[in-house]
Amino acid sequence: MLESVTIGDVPKHGLNLLKQAFPAPVAVLRDSAIRANIDLMRRYTQSAGVELAPHGKTTMAPQLFALQLAAGAWGITCATAAHLRLYRRFGVPRIVMANQLLDADSVQFVARQLAEDPGFEFYGIVDSVAGARRYFDVLSKLPRSRPVNLLLEVGAMGGRTGLRTVTDAVAVAREIAGIQGYLRLAGIEAFEGIFGGTPREAETHVASFMERVSEVARQCDSAGVFAPGEVVLTAGGSAFFDQVVKALKGIQLSRPTRVVLRSGCYITHDHGFYAAALERLRERSAGSDSVFVGEGFVPALELWTTVQSLPEPGLAIIALGKRDVSFDLGLPVPLRQHAQAEVIRLNDHHGYLKLNGLQLAVGDPVAVGISHPCTTFDRWEYLYLVDDQYNVLSVVRTFF
Repeated sequence: MLESVTIGDVPKHGLNLLKQAFPAPVAVLRDSAIRANIDLMRRYTQSAGVELAPHGKTTMAPQLFALQLAAGAWGITCATAAHLRLYRRFGVPRIVMANQLLDADSVQFVARQLAEDPGFEFYGIVDSVAGARRYFDVLSKLPRSRPVNLLLEVGAMGGRTGLRTVTDAVAVAREIAGIQGYLRLAGIEAFEGIFGGTPREAETHVASFMERVSEVARQCDSAGVFAPGEVVLTAGGSAFFDQVVKALKGIQLSRPTRVVLRSGCYITHDHGFYAAALERLRERSAGSDSVFVGEGFVPALELWTTVQSLPEPGLAIIALGKRDVSFDLGLPVPLRQHAQAEVIRLNDHHGYLKLNGLQLAVGDPVAVGISHPCTTFDRWEYLYLVDDQYNVLSVVRTFF
C-alpha cells in the first residue's frame, strides 16, 4: 500500500503508524510536542526581551523553519555555505552564519543576495583581520552594494574558532572598522556550548566565558568600532541559553543592543542529553518567574522499529543502528511499555536491547527516544509528522 502513496498524498490516506505496516525503522515527529516547544521558546524569549535565530542545522527542514519564523523567530542560523544557499532557496529573510565564510564564491553569493533582495539580512562572523580581508578582497571587485554585517567572534582557550583575549579582539575589531563601505562590524558572537566536565563545572566555565564576551563588547563600544545602529550580541546553544541571556542582557553599551539566541535543539528536544540539560536549567531557574519553573520542552522525535531476533535469553535484536539514530551523546532510550528495557549497543543497522524481564516476540514494534536531535535528523530524508494518536499528518523533508 505504501508504495503507491506520494508525499503530497499522505494526508489523504488516513495512515496510522500503529495500524499500517511501515518499514522499520521509521523516524517520527510528534506535531503537538513540536508546536508546544516552539510556543514555550517564544514565550521565554518574549519574557526575557531577546530574539531567537534558531540553528537550522538541527533539522535542516524548511517546513520546520517556516513554523519557527511564523512564531516570531528573528532569523535562522546556518553552519555552512551549502546551508546558506538552501535557506535562501526557501526564502529565509535573515540569516546568521555561525561559521566563517571564506571562499570567494560564497561571499559573491551573499553580495548578490544583498543586492537583489532589499529585505534580506546577513550576519557573518570573523575572528581575524585575514578573515575580514577575504571578504574585502571579493567585495571590492564587485559593484558596490550594501555592506556585509560581520560579528566579531570571541572564543575560549582550547576551544574552536574565536579570539582568545580581550586585547586581541579589540585590535581585530579596530581593523575591521577601518574597512568602511564594504563591511560593518555589527556586533559580537560567541558559542558557549564547548565546555566539558561535570554540569556544575561547565556552568562555571560558561559564566566565566560570558564575562569575557561581555568585556569584549564593552571595550569595542568604548573604542567606537561598532557600525552605526544597534549592536547585535549573540550566543546560546541549547544547554546554557539562560546563562547567555543573563550575561548579554546585562551588558550596558552607549547604544541599543539586540540579544539573539541561537538555540536549535529545543524544537524537538530529546530523551537524553538535552533532557538532562533542561533539568539543570530548571534548577538554575528555581525561585524566579522563568517559564521553565513550571514547564519544559517535550521530546518530539521518536524512532519506531521492530524486534528482528531473540537469539539469547534476555536479549532482543531490533532493526535500528548507528546509521539510523544518534549515539554520540547517549544511546537510544526505549519508551512507554518498553521503558524497562535498555539499548546497550549498536551496530550499523542492529540494536542490542537488554530486556530486563520484558517479554517480546519477533515482529513486535518498539519505540525509542533519542539523545541529540542534530545527529539523528541528518540520517533521515523523510520523517513522519503524527498527531497524538499517531495518525500521519504529513511528511517532513530534510536537506542535509
